[in-house]
Formats: sequence, C-alpha cells, structure tokens
Amino acid sequence: MSEIGRVPDEDEPGHNDGWGIVSFMAGSPRYVGRSPRPMRMDPSFDSALADVSRLSHPNILIAHARAASRGSAKMENTHPFIVDGIVLGHNGTVYDLLPPKDASPKGESDSEVLAMLVAERFEEKRDLRSALRSVIVEDIFPRKFSAAILLVSDGRKLCGYRDFTDESKGDYYDLRIASCSDHVALIQETYAGYSVEVSQLRKGELATVSLDLSIEREMVH
Repeated sequence: MSEIGRVPDEDEPGHNDGWGIVSFMAGSPRYVGRSPRPMRMDPSFDSALADVSRLSHPNILIAHARAASRGSAKMENTHPFIVDGIVLGHNGTVYDLLPPKDASPKGESDSEVLAMLVAERFEEKRDLRSALRSVIVEDIFPRKFSAAILLVSDGRKLCGYRDFTDESKGDYYDLRIASCSDHVALIQETYAGYSVEVSQLRKGELATVSLDLSIEREMVH
C-alpha cells in the first residue's frame, strides 16, 4: 500500500505521506500507531500491527495510509483524526471548508476540519449516522470537492461513505464492504483474500456497521 498504492491522475504510485491506526479502549479512541513517515520505512508500523492483534473484541479499527493532496507530511496532517471521541479518515479533497466556530485546526488538512464538523454535529444529534449525513448534505455538497471517501466511528458504529465528482476516477475513489462471520471490513484499496462476497458502495451511498456486525445501507443522494 505504501509503495504501490494507487493515486489519481499521473502521480507516482504509493501512499508515502504518513499512516495511522485508531481503535477504541473502554469506548474511547486511541492511536495504536501514527506517523508522518511512509509505513514501509517505519519500524513503528510493525509494532502497531502486533498491538492490533492483541485488541479486545468487539471493537472498531480505522487504518489509513496517506497520499497527501493538501498539507505536508507531518503529524498534524496525519489521518485518522480524533476529535471529541469521533474518529475520521478521508480520501479526497473538500475545498474551502470552514471549521466550527471557536475551533482551531492543528494542521492544514481539510479532513481534520471534516472531523471537527462531524464531532460538532454528533454533539447536537447524538447519533453518528445522522451527524455524518448532516455534514455531507450541509458542508460537502455545497462546495467543490474531488471526493469524499469517509470512514467515521464513535466506537459504537462505523460509517463508510463514498462520493466523487469526476466519473472517470470512480475506480480510484472506491469503497467496498465485506461481511464475514467474525468481522465486517470497509476497504478502499485492496480486497483480495476475502472468500465472502465483496460489494461496492454506490456513489452517494452510506453504510453503517454496528458492533453486532449488522449493516445498514442507504443513499444520501
């Protein structure tokens, strides 16, 4: 992934601008590992993978390998972002996003602002799916954006959303879901090795996975 992960346009392959893994402990998110270095060159990535194998169940995990489109490769721009108990990883760019009032992003990434907006909306609605749907409709749709491939969790549910504006890049801006007997995976880059059916989320579709592995899917637009 770090070395040969797909990228849009004519850029060199690879997601070399940092990586992060977040899971939950007693309902609170924590970083299993996070670094602005390429994962293939970072020994702490191997240590994080070992820690993943020891996580308690049921649990939710979000992992992200970054190919920067906005903001340099530094810790403040490294996904996933944690804001007030909400975890968010994002592929794509949403332009001219405004953070919530009195919020101060630490980095330059629009994805950090998205995390702040979801956290603010979650505080109002107390429901992750409703909060994310609100941000999609009220903050993403009205603006120019390349894509909104989103993984978001509050520790009780995991939401995945797929949308993009350039139809020719639909293969890159992918998001698929695999439902296995002991876990459900939302995957963008690779889904080889799954013996179960792996289905693609449609453009504009939101999938919500609960800790009991139940799945709800709906079209946002």
